Amino acid sequence: MKSYALAIALAMLLAAVYAFQNTGEVLVRFLMWEVSLPQGIWEIMLFAAGGVLMWMVSLFAMMESRSKYTRQIKEKESRIKELENERASLMDAIRHGGQQNEKPLQVEEPEVSQKSLEEEPVGDQEIQ
Repeated sequence: MKSYALAIALAMLLAAVYAFQNTGEVLVRFLMWEVSLPQGIWEIMLFAAGGVLMWMVSLFAMMESRSKYTRQIKEKESRIKELENERASLMDAIRHGGQQNEKPLQVEEPEVSQKSLEEEPVGDQEIQ
């Protein structure tokens, strides 16, 4: 934030120097409007108007992107809620299914005897 304030202060100082160096009168006509102003003042006013216009455009763009991201967040939150509900129902099904089949699942491992281990070759060499 300090860098923005410094940049604005520097731009204002340069604009003031420019306005004091360009004091010649300029006749400005726009549609049916006509005014005579010093050249430096007129150009600073145009620069400031352009800055304000660009600031307003950036605000509208920021509001548009913010609404887009807000909508995406709401969609993702509803998806998370759906998945949490699905997880809860699956956990309930697992709990109720486990009560009906009280026999726990057992994994059978093949039996390996000491003799079969001694007979198998290791890599390219055989155990001697």
